[in-house]
Amino acid sequence: MRSFRIFRIPCLYLTFFFFTSSQISAQNKFNGPSSSSLETERIISQSQIKLLNTLQELNFNPSLHPGHTDRLTGKWDTDFLRREEWTSGFFAGTMWYMFQLTGNQVWKEYALEWTLDLERAANIRSDHDTGFRIYSSYGNAYRLLENREHYHMILHAASVLSERYDPRIGAIKSWDWMKDRNFPVIIDNLMNLELLFEASRLSGKKEWYDMALSHADVSLRHHMRADGSTYHIVDFDNQGKPLDKFTTQGCDRNSPGCRDFHVWSRGQAWAIYGFTMIYRYTGENRFLNAAIDAANYFMDQLPDDFVPPYDFFEPVPSVRTKDASASAIASSAMLELYTVTDNTFYFESAVNILGSLSSPVYFSSANGISSILQKSTRHRGQGNIGTSYADYYFIEALVRYLNLSGFVFPEITKEVSFFLDQNYPNPFRNSTTIYFSLDHESWIKIDLFDINGRWIKTLHHENRKSGSHTLSLNVTGLSSGVYLYSLSSNGQRRTRKMTLINQP
Repeated sequence: MRSFRIFRIPCLYLTFFFFTSSQISAQNKFNGPSSSSLETERIISQSQIKLLNTLQELNFNPSLHPGHTDRLTGKWDTDFLRREEWTSGFFAGTMWYMFQLTGNQVWKEYALEWTLDLERAANIRSDHDTGFRIYSSYGNAYRLLENREHYHMILHAASVLSERYDPRIGAIKSWDWMKDRNFPVIIDNLMNLELLFEASRLSGKKEWYDMALSHADVSLRHHMRADGSTYHIVDFDNQGKPLDKFTTQGCDRNSPGCRDFHVWSRGQAWAIYGFTMIYRYTGENRFLNAAIDAANYFMDQLPDDFVPPYDFFEPVPSVRTKDASASAIASSAMLELYTVTDNTFYFESAVNILGSLSSPVYFSSANGISSILQKSTRHRGQGNIGTSYADYYFIEALVRYLNLSGFVFPEITKEVSFFLDQNYPNPFRNSTTIYFSLDHESWIKIDLFDINGRWIKTLHHENRKSGSHTLSLNVTGLSSGVYLYSLSSNGQRRTRKMTLINQP
């Protein structure tokens, strides 16, 4: 069992937290495209209280990762605290966003503890949720700190996720537990593609990009309806032909009172977010159009308080519960959608949703529920709870709103240095990968030498940005033996050995 450090927060920290957020708010002017405004200082301060209370509820144990609250007690349900849950990365991710908002090092320390505990979760191979677990945690850690260890974890997690891709279907299989189905793919899976797209961008590994793009196209063809609404699940045969389209989380056709047509509102939000993100990486207009169609459908169906029922077509009043998580996801998605369309409708819609979510009806600051937001729904008949993913996307949406509104975020020190890592695999036959990090943008050169230090050739010479990088190396034609490779930049130099073993 992994050991962990226990942190305690003295009263001084509480004062510092809220002084920091208040001070930052006073220094910023909000000049976004909307005349609407949110009580951002209140949201940040009260959300920090909720996160602190959760840390205390978990006894500061980073192996416990909250997912859903108990309907009766309002506390985090102890049945959903394992790192294996699909929700395990969201609490760490929320703390990373709080660190970004406040610059407070305490949030960084807690976020890091909860993130590092998820290392083993990157090896889960029974579902598609590697992206949720790892990109929400390690992805945000690397985005803020550029630490090379987090970089390596992103690449490892992408490699694990890629194992679920089937080229016959052109998609990633969502679950193994659904034994009565052949190849189920759910709309949520769009979200996990960001791990593959980003890992491809960071590493230059094109096959991950191609897998993500193919899956996105399959989902575009088969999950989207002509009116912009979505199916939750599509089951495929081994040639990629749909066998069935249905839901297990919306108003399922086998449930009393339900019919075949369903639109699970959180799934609709996943579609807005997923296709917008996919457009960001690909620039392909078909994905932007899908995001627009999904967003327009979502907004057309929303009630006056901007928070939908868990399924737009649930006919039974007693189980027609609200899902604040759907609105949180959609608001974050539409803020990005605004940036790529310049259509203020999406900005205004997101702000209206955030305004509703931060009201006493949905923002849980004044009651005993452990989550930041209340009134989310897990499944049909399992409503009126808090969820870590509603909190995560709510705070992410707040960060995006502030960024668009001219907010000056606290400066965060990167944890990146000039470093040359050991190539992998090593020893190797013909091809290997070199990993290196730069503490600032510069021209770099990677040279190859024999074991006596005699120069053989330059492997790479170009300008690279700060952060971690990979270089795929093919040395076909060289003899077996030990070689040296060096990284040089602006007077700095690092050298390592590598061993080439040619096939007999």
